This record gives sequence, structure tokens and C-alpha cells, in this order.
Amino acid sequence: MTTALVDAVGDRPLPLAVTATAEHVVVRANPAARNLVGDVVGRPIRAALPHPALLAALDAAYHRGDPGVVPLPAPDVVVGCLPVADGVLLLLAPADAPPDLRRRTAALHRLAAELASAANPQAIAFLVSTTAARLLGADACGVYSRTDAGALTTLHSSGWPAATAGRFTRVELRRGRPLSDAVLDGTPVWLEDAAQWRSRYPEMAPVGTSGGFQATACLPLRVRDRDLGAVVFSFLTPRPFRSDEREYLLATAALCAQALDRVRLLAAEQAARAAAERQLDRMTFLARASRLMEAPLSVEERLQRLANLAVPDFSDWCAVHLVRGDRVDEVAVAHADPAKVAFVARLQERYPPDPTAPGSAIEVSRTGRPAFFPEIPDALLVDAAVDEEHLRLIRSIGLRSAVVVPLLVRGRSLGTLTLVHAESGQRFDEVDLAFTAQLAGVAAVALDNARLYEEQRRIAQTLQDALLPAVLPDVPGVRVAARYRPQTDHLAGLHVGGDLYDVVAGDTPGTWGVVVADVCGKGPEAAARTALIRHTLRAEVGHGHGPAEVLRRLNRAMLREPGGSPLRFATAAHGRLHVDGDGATVTMASAGHPPPLVRRGGTVEAVTAPGTLLGVYPDIELTETTVRLDRGDMMVLYTDGVTEARGVNGLYGNDRLATLVATTPSPTADTLADTLLADVVGFQQGRLHDDVALLILEAMP
Repeated sequence: MTTALVDAVGDRPLPLAVTATAEHVVVRANPAARNLVGDVVGRPIRAALPHPALLAALDAAYHRGDPGVVPLPAPDVVVGCLPVADGVLLLLAPADAPPDLRRRTAALHRLAAELASAANPQAIAFLVSTTAARLLGADACGVYSRTDAGALTTLHSSGWPAATAGRFTRVELRRGRPLSDAVLDGTPVWLEDAAQWRSRYPEMAPVGTSGGFQATACLPLRVRDRDLGAVVFSFLTPRPFRSDEREYLLATAALCAQALDRVRLLAAEQAARAAAERQLDRMTFLARASRLMEAPLSVEERLQRLANLAVPDFSDWCAVHLVRGDRVDEVAVAHADPAKVAFVARLQERYPPDPTAPGSAIEVSRTGRPAFFPEIPDALLVDAAVDEEHLRLIRSIGLRSAVVVPLLVRGRSLGTLTLVHAESGQRFDEVDLAFTAQLAGVAAVALDNARLYEEQRRIAQTLQDALLPAVLPDVPGVRVAARYRPQTDHLAGLHVGGDLYDVVAGDTPGTWGVVVADVCGKGPEAAARTALIRHTLRAEVGHGHGPAEVLRRLNRAMLREPGGSPLRFATAAHGRLHVDGDGATVTMASAGHPPPLVRRGGTVEAVTAPGTLLGVYPDIELTETTVRLDRGDMMVLYTDGVTEARGVNGLYGNDRLATLVATTPSPTADTLADTLLADVVGFQQGRLHDDVALLILEAMP
């Protein structure tokens, strides 16, 4: 469109140029424009017009589609920046231009601004067929939109006799007709008088010249490769369509096409956003339903809450049925009006549901096949009714649309979920059917999980107990206390955690090995790695190795395990405890683990021994540090489930832990362990996001 526009030259043409890309490189310029600014084709426009205001207007037109007008002092010219498909159309009006040229340029600027604010295709078509037609001196105008079916439909027309306009509300695209040729070829068709009509289009001439019309311009509306339709201008007098007038008509069509493409893209964006928001609402609802189905309630209470949640945002009615032996029972039903719920309950008592009715909850529960009724015809109600009174009562509910999906899990039907639209007048579609199936899947899995939960919990607890010492050994001169609490959110308590603590006798009397470790991950693999750590560490401590050497040997053992992965790492804090008559000495090494804390009276210090985590690198760097525990001093070893606990106020953190260790009044190892665990659990409101392990050593006073 714009290429043809600027290539049209004449004895008094409109100065035009077109820029492309964000650099505003001039790709076309007609002779009149080159006379004003020089031959700048192939170069950025700033090479000829380096004015900041012009560059800002070009950016606004290119990036945001906002037209603008900028007066420039040198050369003395007014530049209009109009957004078009392949860049920005520049209309240059020199100060000494004839009044007619200045008037036309200003009018085109105003039209561009009005088109830029038009909200829909009909508003754009109205502007073109009225305002633009008047500016062009056209006596009639029509704007047509291209359909997917290979036809044109009228967006708006004015000036033609009603009978003529009525015949062309829909135009099939066929060769040999001026409007069709313009659209199919992508080039304008100019008919300057009735004689040209009869010569070029004899079949259409009687229609094209009816009502006394003579000249016609059929201009395609295209943006890049997108065919948007066409605009037709008709004139009651012959029109020679000089070059400058063709330019003006083409410029008008280019602006119309750009405006139509803008609203088309905007409509597509709004539709996509609406669909995304609808999907987000559904995903949010599914997340809420999932949390609801995990609540510590009876099955019936959870399903009733689920039904209540679905009404009225997603349906007017919701019901849940469960298979119980050879029966299918309704266990939940919801509607915004409790009186209607009671009415339906009485109706079902009087007329029990037919278990063989196609698409009923009972039938879907037993077959496991969904039933979808986008529209509930009255004939379906007639077939379901027992008598005339029953039919009258069913009709009074106002059923409009329904979805009945089975609660399926592992190929077994547990019941059904039913959603119904009634008085809202809404209808379910295929997307609603898929969403209801997702919701039913959430409910079915939750119901099945409830049946399996206790058995799985017992198995997990048994395995977890096997990874931790049943009782801590009696360490003469040192009180030892340990606490462990598994992760509890999202039923994670069913999985074996990777936190470990242990106390084991050393190779000589009065020496002991202590460890707190944290294995990445949950489940069987984490459990296997936890067992490897515990048993390897116990063996190496018994051989009399120091803490750093024990951790190096443990690292090698982990790397030798088949299926080793950097994602299966572990951290550990390991100490060699030597007890004497005045307290104890602890030599510590840490493999990427949080530093232990030592309490001395009312002060707390961290025991730092930097080191590399285990199970990733063959060569690890470790350091050892020695700490003295005098009588009454305590050492607190812990996993990151303590400091990285998440609560409503953020992370638990090192400072909170250190403050609590320092300020707990007159603690013993046991009371401090209880205090710390209770504080971490309370901080997370009883819902632990990670395992928590604590090991506390107290040099006996």
C-alpha cells in the first residue's frame, strides 16, 4: 500500500516518504519529498532532519501507533508522522505550499488522529465512509471486511441508494468485478467515468453507475500479508484521478487499513487475555479445591465444601455422588438458594432418580463415561418425567446446561461430579467439560489418597524410625538431647526425609562421634543415602579417624554409590567429642552444613568450620576447629529446616535461633530442645516445609 503510494508521482504531488525499523530508515520517497529533504533513501531520516521532536514523533508512531505533527524550522516544513503497516508515513508540507496542499495535509493528519482513537472496526468504517469521504469529495463510500469464507461483508456505507447498498452487504470474491479484482490482486482499480465502467466491467456497469454515479475507486486494505478488505469511493461526476489525488486516496486507505489492523490485533489480544484470565481463574479454583480436599475433614464434609466452592462462580448447581457397594449415593449438593436445595431434595424423595436414565449421575458413576449437555432440550425432561406433575416440577427448576463427569482414579469410578446451569442462562462448552474433568480428577485423587493415607503414613514412619537411633547412648559427663520432626505440608509427612542425627562411641573410652546431616530430597533414594551416611559414619568413627577424615571417607563412599548425581548431595556437621572431668572438648568439621551454636551463660557463638558439601566433588576442602565446653555450656547442632523455616513473617533465620538459644532461662539439653522445636513449629503455624533435626550437647554442671 505505502510503496504504491509514494511511487505515484505527478505534476503537483503530495510530498511523501516512508521509514521502516526502529532506526527510521527511509525506504521510499517520492520526488516532491526528495526536493524538500534530499535523496535520503536507504539512510535514517535523522541524516536529513536531525530534530529531536521529529525523532520522538517517529518513535511514538512506530512503537505505539500514535500519529503526530511536528513543525520544523529548517527546512521550514510541517511533518506529519502517520503509523502504517511497514513503518511510518511522512507527509511533508512546506511553508510555501499551496493552500489546497496544506489543507489536504492537515485534513489527513486529523483523520489519522481520529482513526487512531477509534475503538472497533465499525467506528473506523464510519469515519472513513463519512469524514474521509467528505474530505475526498466522494458522494458515496463503503468499507468492507474480508471474511474467512472468501467474501467481503459491509462494515459501513453511506451515499448509495438503499437498494444498491442492500445488495452488497455480502460480496463474494469473483474475478471480473472491480471490488474483487482490487482485493484479489492487491492493487487499486480506478474507474474515471461511466464509459470506463462499461468498457472494463460491462456486467457490473449497470450497478456501478446506478443512481447517476460515474467514477469509482476500489482500494484494497492490506497490512503486510494480511488482507483486511477494501474501501470503495464513488463520485457522481467523472473523476480523472490525477496522481496527487490518487496519492491522497491511497494515503486514506493506508490509514484505514492500519487502523483496522490495530483494532484487530487489539481484539485478538483482549480475547487472548480474557482466555488467559479465564484459565487462571480455573487453575486458581483447582488449587483451592486441591487444598480443600486435603483438609482434615470427613469425606462428606470435604465434598460438600467442594460443591459450595463451585457455586455460583462456575455453575448454578453442583452435586457429588459416591459409589458405595451396589448403591450410588448423593453425598453433597449446593445452590446459592437453600430453599431450592430443599425443593430438589423433596422432589427426589417423591420421584426417586431412575438408575438407568442415560447421562444421569448413577449411570455415569457405573459406566465411568462422562455425559455432556451443552443445551438441555425439553424433550429430555419429557423423557425423564414420570407424569405431568413431575414434568412441571422439573421444568420449574429451569435447567439449561449440564456436565456430569466420573470421579476416576486408576481406572476405577468412585462416583460423579455434576455441574448444572439453570437460572443464570449460561451454557457449558468443551472447555468447561475439560475443566470439570480436571476438578473431578482432583476430587477422585483426594478421595483415594484418604483411603491410602494411613497405611502409607505407617510405612513411612517405620522406615524413618529405622534411619534414626531408637535411643541416644548415655554419655558420661554430657547430657544429650535430640529432636526430629518431618516435613508436614502437602502430605509430605508420608515421605521419608533426609535429616539425620546420631551419637556413637569412639575408638577410645571417653570419645564419641556426633553428627547432624541433611540429605537432598525425599523418598526412597534419600532414605538410602541417609542410611549410607549413618552406617559409614558409625564405622569410620569406630576406626578412630578425625572429623575431617571421616567426612572425606564418607564423600568417597557416596560417590561410589551407583546412580550418583550432583542433585543427590548432602551436608553434615560432624564432631569428635572428648569428655574429661571439667567438661568436654569438641573437634568439629562441617561439609556445607549450618554452623553449630555454643551457649556460654547468656552468650552464643557460632562454630565455623567451612567445608565442601558431600556427594558431588571427588576432592573436597574441609577444616577442623576445636571448641571447649565447660560445665553448663551447650552446643546446638541443627539442620536448615530450622533457620530456613518459612512463616508469615518470612524466614526464621540465624538471628532468631541464636537469640532463643541465648535467652532461654536455665535450660537443660532436653528443655532447650523442646523450646527450640516448639518455636520453629509455631513459627510455621504447625505446617513444616522441611524436616527439622536438633542435637544438643550439654556439659554437665
